[in-house]
Amino acid sequence: MRIVAADIYDVNLHPWKPPVILRLTTDEGIYGLGEFALCYGTGRRAALGMLHDMVERFVIGADPLLVEEMWKTLFFRTFWGQGGGPVVYGGISTIDQALWDIKGKAYGAPIHELLGGRVHDRLRVYCNGWLGDEYAPAGNAPIETPEEYAQRAAEVVAMGYDALKFDPFSAPRGSDWRPRQRALEPERADLAFARVKAVRDAVGPDVDVLVEVHGYLGVSDAIEWGRRIVELDPFFYEEPVDAMNVDCMARVAQNVPIPLAAGERLYTRYGFREYIERQAIDILQPDVGLAGGITELKKIAAYAETYDLYMQPHNCHGPVATAAAIQVDACISNFIIQEMIPCRSEMTYALVNEPLEPQIRDSYLPVPTAPGLGVTLNEAYVADCPVVHLSL
Repeated sequence: MRIVAADIYDVNLHPWKPPVILRLTTDEGIYGLGEFALCYGTGRRAALGMLHDMVERFVIGADPLLVEEMWKTLFFRTFWGQGGGPVVYGGISTIDQALWDIKGKAYGAPIHELLGGRVHDRLRVYCNGWLGDEYAPAGNAPIETPEEYAQRAAEVVAMGYDALKFDPFSAPRGSDWRPRQRALEPERADLAFARVKAVRDAVGPDVDVLVEVHGYLGVSDAIEWGRRIVELDPFFYEEPVDAMNVDCMARVAQNVPIPLAAGERLYTRYGFREYIERQAIDILQPDVGLAGGITELKKIAAYAETYDLYMQPHNCHGPVATAAAIQVDACISNFIIQEMIPCRSEMTYALVNEPLEPQIRDSYLPVPTAPGLGVTLNEAYVADCPVVHLSL
């Protein structure tokens, strides 16, 4: 079997964080999908260019079943793989997903069965993206006051979710607050605390509240504010400081009695190694579309398990990335919970047939049993999207 063609879709129909999708097609007519997770922030054109270069040089003509061999090739022969960042590893991740999708379809099995078999029949998920622009049920209305946070959180719980995540530090519209700094201003700290407390009071003690910080704080403020929210019993405290200095994260971990989570901007087993060995975080959050793909997440999970640490793949992307993350979750024993953004418009999930997000019931998702990733491309959806086609 050989890969004879590739299509790189710039999915401009997506209303929020438009994904970059790769389709690899073999000489036997089997295709596989991958999603490049560099779909927000700055770097979209770099993602498209990196995929083009990698696929054209290394993937077209290759045997798609030799997944590990391709990973090694892309790691060494791109030169930048040995120490690269999200653009290089995102390209590797996207290709890796597509190869696993092909392999699963070729063998008529879901990917998790090829990785050792599932250890979970269903997976617990939490709801993210419920605050503003991505929350379709409210007509994309942003919220600001603690009372609004409480009302919206209650709506999410009423949908059946028993865990929800949010960043409470956004500035009110019309305020003269500066962009977030390392030093946490008292008024921002107070408002963030009031928002978390309002959510906790609204959802009660049986719903898990997950607090996200996006790595903005300095160490001393991360410790001080983290200690302040201990009484609110958060499930985890995500990226209180940025992840580029493991010693900083370790200081927070040593001084705040809340589980720490991080990893969306760490890449491959090499980026996670010191965090695991230092036990600086409790919950690892590698992104299946940036950290090295399905192949690498399985290895990160195995190494984390030797230190009794948990895995929760980062996932703020489209339905192909969701499907890839779920395949890893299903076959790792240290899985704890999966991030989902299930409240976007239906157009978001229509990129694929049989999307997983609408299948969530009462905060759980059944493990898919269809071959490969378990989702297929909606041809009508991508028909009008810009596409780069490569072939032998």
